[in-house]
Amino acid sequence: MNRAFTFSVFIVLCFPDVSGNIPIGAWRDHLSYKRATHVAVSGNQVFCAAGAGMIVYNKDDNSLEKLSKVNGLSDINISSIKWSDQNQLLIVGYSNGNLDIISGKEITNLSDILRSSVPGSKSINNIMVVGTRAYLSCSFGIVVVNLDRNEISETYFLGEAGLRLAINDMAFDGEFLYAATSSGLYRAEIDAPNLLDFSYWELLNYLPEAASVFTSVAWFDGKLFAVQIDGSGRYVSYIISDNSWEYFAEPSTSPLLLKVSGDYLSLINQTNAEIFTSGPALLKRIDDYGWWGLAVRDVHVEEEGRVWIADRLHGLVRGTGDSYNVLTPDGPWSNRVFSIRAYPERAYFAAGGYNAALGNIWQNGEFSILRSGSWSSTLNYDIRDVINVIEHPGDPERIFVSTWGYGVIEYREGNFYRQYNESNSTLRSIIPGNYIRIGGIAFDRNNNLWLTNTSVSDPVSVKKENGEWISFPYSGFINHDHLGELIINRLGQKWVLLPRGGGLFVFDNNQDLDETSDDKTRRLNITDENNSLISNEVFSIAEDHNGYIWVGTNVGPVVYYNPSRVFTQDNFFARRIIVEGRRDEELGYLLNNETVTAIAVDGADRKWFGTEKSGAFLVSADGTRQIHHFTRQNSPLPDNNITDIAIDPSSGEVFFGTPAGVVSFRSDATEGGDFFSNVYVFPNPVRENYNGPITITGLVKDAIVKITDITGNLVYETVSLGGQATWDGRNSRGRHVQTGVYLVFVSSADGMETHITKLMFIH
Repeated sequence: MNRAFTFSVFIVLCFPDVSGNIPIGAWRDHLSYKRATHVAVSGNQVFCAAGAGMIVYNKDDNSLEKLSKVNGLSDINISSIKWSDQNQLLIVGYSNGNLDIISGKEITNLSDILRSSVPGSKSINNIMVVGTRAYLSCSFGIVVVNLDRNEISETYFLGEAGLRLAINDMAFDGEFLYAATSSGLYRAEIDAPNLLDFSYWELLNYLPEAASVFTSVAWFDGKLFAVQIDGSGRYVSYIISDNSWEYFAEPSTSPLLLKVSGDYLSLINQTNAEIFTSGPALLKRIDDYGWWGLAVRDVHVEEEGRVWIADRLHGLVRGTGDSYNVLTPDGPWSNRVFSIRAYPERAYFAAGGYNAALGNIWQNGEFSILRSGSWSSTLNYDIRDVINVIEHPGDPERIFVSTWGYGVIEYREGNFYRQYNESNSTLRSIIPGNYIRIGGIAFDRNNNLWLTNTSVSDPVSVKKENGEWISFPYSGFINHDHLGELIINRLGQKWVLLPRGGGLFVFDNNQDLDETSDDKTRRLNITDENNSLISNEVFSIAEDHNGYIWVGTNVGPVVYYNPSRVFTQDNFFARRIIVEGRRDEELGYLLNNETVTAIAVDGADRKWFGTEKSGAFLVSADGTRQIHHFTRQNSPLPDNNITDIAIDPSSGEVFFGTPAGVVSFRSDATEGGDFFSNVYVFPNPVRENYNGPITITGLVKDAIVKITDITGNLVYETVSLGGQATWDGRNSRGRHVQTGVYLVFVSSADGMETHITKLMFIH
């Protein structure tokens, strides 16, 4: 099955990545392109695969492009790429067997392997091109693609009686095809009558440990080169000629890769790359860029000696002589994301987390910041498992980073300022030695910083604005080892998730934090109006614009409509949202039996839900109507497991965190202000080649928007979603408006605030 897609690339070096200028309904990726694994070169372009996306470097104008699911790729986890000179196209293979063929600006998807019933792994491990055919080294056999027709023509299973050997790499000497497999190195004549018949494939049994794993093979300078994993687990390289062999290089404990590019052979391992010319004679050894770090994964050498490197730490690296330059788009340090916090024109991404049993994953202390389109990342090797990053409400240059085991770290103006632990705060370790797990973190309206400190006797602490710390001995009320996310609602109540079946804990300290006798606390099982348990498996929580508390459970979301009664109402129950079923007479619950991992509320009070297996949903303010459902199958989402969702209130950009990285979607709602502020219309002017929505932003909530022509005739009228309204450029009869100047009149619902601006159409 083929699918063709024409894409528009984003030229990083030419246009700034400013969220405010992204059209409504548009996506953009926030992926890391540093984890590069493969490189391929055409005449004037260099392609570098980096997991969920690809870097495209244009040698003519030195521009960079990002290519991902946002602008055309069909999948993530690129496992191999190969350029075809004869057909002038790039072949992209994925770890799940999916395949893209890129010719010019058109991408054709071949999903036959992905959709096949082949058991086990379908990974496309390597690609070899011979003429107009591409030979895919797959985890079950060899798949041949006809590049003239963009279709799969044959599949070869090399094992005896059709046993499906994993094919790791292939080479061609002009007569024989060679296959490095999980059970030896095989060859067959390319013109053999029937390569589907395994008997035409010959095991090179004269090699040492002939039936062991061969990982890489290359034909160079009239000789065959191969890499084998021997019985002791070492990688051993051979030169093979005339049914004899000799060692090529010293055995290695790290993986070895052979790569031929023109008249050069590269032998690559994780710490260096050696480039050979005919002989083979060592031409160059790359083991130092002259700056920190080197993790070579692939190399392409051009005739003039220029080297292109896919580096696991830096992305695409260009080497000219002894000089090396990084050519990698701006982005986060990695694609790991556990939580996201968004503010106007900036967002924070925590790259740590914990496992399903709430144990450590021991990820280095990493978080990234996107501010006005530019990225910065912090790696603190003294801490592990960053799970939240939050700004001080009065000073965005002060941020607090919570961890799962290392307490809280404060940064000021981008620099480490202080780590809060047992020595200088009321935070407590679960074992001797400052092992402090922080589950939730939030500021109240008085700039006091509240934290949940899991598995200790005083599980709640607050850092007051004056720097004083206070802890609260709530463990007896909570009666649960693990404390998770914390929110503070407009009533000043603190709502805490109790993961792994604990339900909720709510407390209110009233005005005097030092006086604990008037504190109110309550442990909640999540029950319905009949006092029947809905579920205590909780994963997310948010307060909406009406003050309702939404909680994500493993059976869908629930709502508390009267949080003011949480301490006084005996049967304080939650409600599930009832929605219509597939037939009018059917009723069901919103996201029934979905694990809701994230909740975010947009400027129009609509709810974004992230789920564990089904992607992301946008529903109406009351939850009864679905507006969007995004999955990895129908959108640029890289994964259907949503780790977190956050919304930039000024632009309406919605960030989705997944295990494969972050993407965002420009929604049509922003937070409305109390008065009109920086009202503007974009695009303006609207030119003849633009067919997208026109956006009016900077409005008060639920503003009335009227658009007239220059003579005062009404063309369009609407009410803003939060602080933003959109128009499709058509009049009440559904026709595109004519060239001219149009007036945009906006007013608050009560008519007390008004504003007028202009818009021009050019057809």
